[in-house]
Amino acid sequence: MNIKDYLRIMRPHQWYKNFLIYLAILFVDVREPLPAILNFVNYIPLTLGFAAFCMVSSAGYIFNDVKDIEEDAAHPEKKNRPLPAGTISRETALVFGAVLIVAGLTLSYFLNGIFFIMVILYILNSQAYNYYLRKYAVVDVVTIGTGFIIRAISGTFLVAVPFTSWLILGVFFVALVLGFGKRKNELMLMGEDAALHKPVFKQYNMAFLDQAVGMSATWLVFFYTLYVYQNFGQYFDTQPVLLTVPIVAGVTLRYIYLIYIGHPVGRKPHLAIKDKGMVAGIILFGLILAITVLRIGDQTIWTIIFNYFSGLIPEPPVM
Repeated sequence: MNIKDYLRIMRPHQWYKNFLIYLAILFVDVREPLPAILNFVNYIPLTLGFAAFCMVSSAGYIFNDVKDIEEDAAHPEKKNRPLPAGTISRETALVFGAVLIVAGLTLSYFLNGIFFIMVILYILNSQAYNYYLRKYAVVDVVTIGTGFIIRAISGTFLVAVPFTSWLILGVFFVALVLGFGKRKNELMLMGEDAALHKPVFKQYNMAFLDQAVGMSATWLVFFYTLYVYQNFGQYFDTQPVLLTVPIVAGVTLRYIYLIYIGHPVGRKPHLAIKDKGMVAGIILFGLILAITVLRIGDQTIWTIIFNYFSGLIPEPPVM
C-alpha cells in the first residue's frame, strides 16, 4: 500500500474550491470594520466545515474515477492516476470513498444542522453530475456552478450571517469561467479525440466555447462592478472600492489569455498560483480591497493614507 496513491486519489489540489465557505465572512456588511473577518472565533467552525467538504468532495472524485477507469486510461494525462494505472484497485477505492463520505457527513452533522443538509445537497449534486448531468452541454457546467454556490452559502450557516444574491451571482459566474475554460482547454489539447474521453464533447465546439467563456467573464466583471457600486457608490471619497474593478477585470483577462494559449491552468485552475501575472493581480486586489474597506477606529485605512499624503503637499501661497 502506497500512502501517496491514496493522497493522489483524494485530489488535494482540488480542495481550493472548498475555500469558498470562507466567503461568508469576507463580504458581510463590508462598510463596517469587518468584525466577521477579524473575529477569529469564526474560523473554527469554518475550518471544520472546510475539512468536511474536503472529505466529501474527495469521495466524489474517487467515485468519479471508479466510473471512468477505462476513459481515463486512454487520456494523455489522466492515465497516470492511481486507478487507471492499477496502483489502487476499484474495490479498495470504493471502500476508501465510503469512509471519507461517512466521516465528512458525521463532522458536518455535529457542526450545524442546516450545514449538514447543505453537504448532503452537495453530494447529491456532485453524484448527479458524475452519473447523468455531465452528458449534456452547458448543463454540465451549470451543475458544477451549483456545487460552487452550495459551498459558498454553506459557510454562512456556520457563522450565522445572511447570504445575498451578490454572493450567489459572483460565485456562479466564476464557476462558469472555470468550467467553460476547462472544456475549451481540453478540446485544444485532445482535438478530435476529445469525445472519446468525454462524450459531452460531441456537443461542444470551439466557436461556442469562445462565446461562453467571453460571456461568462463579462457577466462576472459586470456583476462585481454592480455589487461594488451599490454598496460603495455613495462612499467613494472615503471607501473607493471601485478601484478594485479594473484589477478584477485584469485578473479575469489574464486567466482567459492563459486558456487561449493552451496553458495547463485552463484544465487545472490551481496552477494559477504559478503564473506571476495572476499572483500579482490577486495580491494587488487583496491589498486595494483591504486599504479601501478596513477601518481603524472611525477612519478607513484609505482615508488615513490620503490625509497623510495630503498633509505633505504645501499649501499654495496666499496672493
